[in-house]
Amino acid sequence: MNKILISIACMALLFSCKTETKTEEITQKPADNAIVFSSEQFKNLKVEIGGVEEKIMDINIEANGLVDVPPDQMFSVNYPLNGVISNINHNLLPGKFIKKGELLAQITSMELLQIQEDFLNESTKSELLIQDFERQKSLILDDATSKRKLQETENALKLNRIKIKGLTEKLKVLGINPANLTSSNISAKHALYASQSGYVKSVNITNGKSFLSNETLLELISMEHMHVELKVFGDDMQLVKVGQEVDFKSSDGKDVLGKVYLIDKTVDVEQKSLNLHVHIENETFEQSLRPGQYISGRINVKNSKVMALPESAILANSDGSFIFRMKEEKAQVKFEKIEVKTGRIAHGFIEIIETGNISGKIVTRGVNFVENGASEE
Repeated sequence: MNKILISIACMALLFSCKTETKTEEITQKPADNAIVFSSEQFKNLKVEIGGVEEKIMDINIEANGLVDVPPDQMFSVNYPLNGVISNINHNLLPGKFIKKGELLAQITSMELLQIQEDFLNESTKSELLIQDFERQKSLILDDATSKRKLQETENALKLNRIKIKGLTEKLKVLGINPANLTSSNISAKHALYASQSGYVKSVNITNGKSFLSNETLLELISMEHMHVELKVFGDDMQLVKVGQEVDFKSSDGKDVLGKVYLIDKTVDVEQKSLNLHVHIENETFEQSLRPGQYISGRINVKNSKVMALPESAILANSDGSFIFRMKEEKAQVKFEKIEVKTGRIAHGFIEIIETGNISGKIVTRGVNFVENGASEE
């Protein structure tokens, strides 16, 4: 009987020991994924405690983009009527400079001829209608004709004037001065001249080729107001401002300065980027560029205020970036592991983005000791 009692007592003692050990393990690694140290353990833990600080960082944002020109510096040459190319200026080669007013091409259009004929016909008709109207007015005074006849003549004259006005505007659009148009100079041929100076970008015509109304015959581009369109992504969008300096490198390795002139008000949804319109101050460098050329620059974001922690406060691994927030309780110290989103690094500090949930005491050095749940020997 004594042997049985001794066995039971030993088993009870063994079960009690196992229970205490299991309880101690749960205390060290609770279910909320925090790490807990006793007050004695914490005293031997070589860590430093601090908090999120506001820092001024002189940050450079690397950005890429393209050389571009404003829409008003690109010119599409077309004609509002169908026609045929009669002759092309032999200087119309891509890259060739064309002066304002220089002949581009000669065209032939039967539709143009028809509009001129209609204008001259209506002009002649107008003279007859005016004479008839004046005659009807004089007759009605003698009551020799009806008022209805006078009204019909007046209406015909009004319609005639409307047609002449419309044909006059058409001729102006087509490059013909209606005041100089007579039966002796009516023609199906017309010359196209450059409305602006610029370089030939593309030529879509050949001698004898027919074209449709408003079809692009050729394109000119001016390089007087070139600029750079840079793209910034993600959190960099919040840092860029109008007036910031942008550094470029010339082909000989020299630094060239530009400035942010305009920032797009909308984000490109597909590329998740924001466009910056940058003007280059060095005219020689600007003229060495070509529209559509790839270019990279460095935007100087000076005196940018950010919330930051020392770099040593970040525990970075394949799962992300983490910090430990300390909370002291009665006989223990608890470290809460929090994932954070980091930004730029400067002068030993790293930017913390969205700092709302990481106030309080933060481990700024010794995060590996906390992560391993052990004090330094």
